[in-house]
Amino acid sequence: MTDYFIMGAIIAFLAGLWLVGIKADGPEIHFFDMDTSKAMRGFWCLIVILVHIPAAYQNSIQDMIGSFGYIGVTFFFMTSGYGLTISSDRNTDSLRFFWRKRLPKLLIPVWLVNIFFIIIDDLDFSRGISVRKIVGVEGWVQWLLGCYLIFWLSHFIMKKKTWKIPAIVLVIIASICSFYLKTNQIVTSTTWATECYGFIWGILLASVQPKFIEHFKKAWFKKWIFSLVITLILGVGYLIFKPVFFFGDYLLKIMLGVAITMFIFIANVKFHFGNKISLFLGEISFEVYLVHGNVFGVISTIAPNLSSGLFILISLIVTVIIAFVIHSFAQVILKQLAKVAFQREKRKGLK
Repeated sequence: MTDYFIMGAIIAFLAGLWLVGIKADGPEIHFFDMDTSKAMRGFWCLIVILVHIPAAYQNSIQDMIGSFGYIGVTFFFMTSGYGLTISSDRNTDSLRFFWRKRLPKLLIPVWLVNIFFIIIDDLDFSRGISVRKIVGVEGWVQWLLGCYLIFWLSHFIMKKKTWKIPAIVLVIIASICSFYLKTNQIVTSTTWATECYGFIWGILLASVQPKFIEHFKKAWFKKWIFSLVITLILGVGYLIFKPVFFFGDYLLKIMLGVAITMFIFIANVKFHFGNKISLFLGEISFEVYLVHGNVFGVISTIAPNLSSGLFILISLIVTVIIAFVIHSFAQVILKQLAKVAFQREKRKGLK
């Protein structure tokens, strides 16, 4: 009974992240602006935690919610593709400093998380510390870096207006190859073969944003309800056919991801999302993704006999606290690096 009470409270909290602070847009459209995307990331990062709960602590409610957790990773890929496309379309010169701007934002938090949990796991340093453990980058961040590389190479090789086609094709090829490797157990770790399509959706959305808004502003309610019906049908279908090779675990999964994303964005045409809590969680969402798996290990070691609900609740709270601390340290380091880079450019300008 306690587990169901806790899960009910968690569901109410998740609903509040969407509903509290929701506002109808006036003349000024807030479609997928910085606050909206941040608030959405705040919601989805918690869903990702729920999908990765260790088997010993799972329950039926968590499992049902977690079935759609891959949308959270898809969304993170999408915000990356969207942001990169908007930035490059507005200012092609931004590619000159592409890696200098983006690598530190990805790698500094990763390395801080690695160091933090190396210390936690080995307080007396009896096991020794290897460079590989410190600078190692986990799989989904490698995928994100791969998408960044595809984006950069497509710009480098192709002209301004034609880079999107090869970028999209290369992501699709990478997805299919990783799905094949995973299916044939050549690769046993998670491959994010469907989630990476979010990077494509981000590129496409940034490319058609004005037309998207204009189209869905007309007869908005009918189109939103229609998207809801399609999402529910695909959602039920995914729950049923998830074990079916390729159709269920690849194509249907991708289609459901598109449907849920469309449902949210059609709503965003009319409504602006975000509150203090969702914006806070969105700010630390990257660190939440990085931290939560390690938190599970620590909590299950310290208190292995926790009930499912308590384990999930404590994991959520501890993950957010540690993610905030690491995010704060990362921001200090990134600001110092930015100052150094600025001074270096200034000195070059004086020569």
